[in-house]
Amino acid sequence: MSGALGGAGSPAPVLAGLRILVPRGEARGERFAAQVRSRGGEPVIAPLTETAPPSDPAPLRQAIARWNRGETNWLVVTSAEGARAVADAGIRPAPAAAGARVAAVGPATAEALAAAGLRVDLVPERDYSATGLAAALRTELAGGPAASLLLPLSEIAGDELASALTAAGHRPERVTAYRTVPAPRDAAAQAVEAEVAAGGIDAILVSSGSGAREVARRFAPVPRGTAVVAIGPPTARALAECGLRADAVAETHTVEGLLDALEALIASRPTTEGTPA
Repeated sequence: MSGALGGAGSPAPVLAGLRILVPRGEARGERFAAQVRSRGGEPVIAPLTETAPPSDPAPLRQAIARWNRGETNWLVVTSAEGARAVADAGIRPAPAAAGARVAAVGPATAEALAAAGLRVDLVPERDYSATGLAAALRTELAGGPAASLLLPLSEIAGDELASALTAAGHRPERVTAYRTVPAPRDAAAQAVEAEVAAGGIDAILVSSGSGAREVARRFAPVPRGTAVVAIGPPTARALAECGLRADAVAETHTVEGLLDALEALIASRPTTEGTPA
């Protein structure tokens, strides 16, 4: 397929003609799908998870109130969903005199925070994961006094970030900002499941650990000819824990990185009359 020709004799995009499962819905899913189309692929939007409010919203509201009063040194946000959750909880830019700062795990989260009116002071240079964010914060805070950090997380998020900050002598406060729940298995979702089972999907993009668990629940066993691509090592580990193997893992933990990894995987495969083997 990589040897096929596009317009004016130019090589066709590596992903041309491939049906690629996009695991997000709503506006984020549409942006995801647009990037797939820009590389020649055919996106199949199939939301695997949804975001719901925390079972008890009081701890988040109280933590945001402390931030708004300038009582917290850092706001540390690990997802666009977390950014939207703190916005919905009434977060405001911290008082200038407080010197509070904001960290985001990656560009998409930083964009969501900016949309909420918050200036982002720190984003990891390349490793857009809890590991990368913890390392960036430890470097930024090295040599200074112990800092208080608000971590608005998913109910099912791991403790890696908080543990790393605690080990460095800081005071992270973990609070549930939202819940990640399975998306409904409605008629459209069931149609996608049937298409995957029949081998009609060329690649499944997996962008989170919760998404990995839903991929296993809905699609396992994944047909041999369907590529599974993880956004980073934690997501690849979540797939492995569910008995699935990631055929490729993104080096940069973004949608662009996912698609780069898929392109590299497809380009490395032998082809038969333009179709991935």
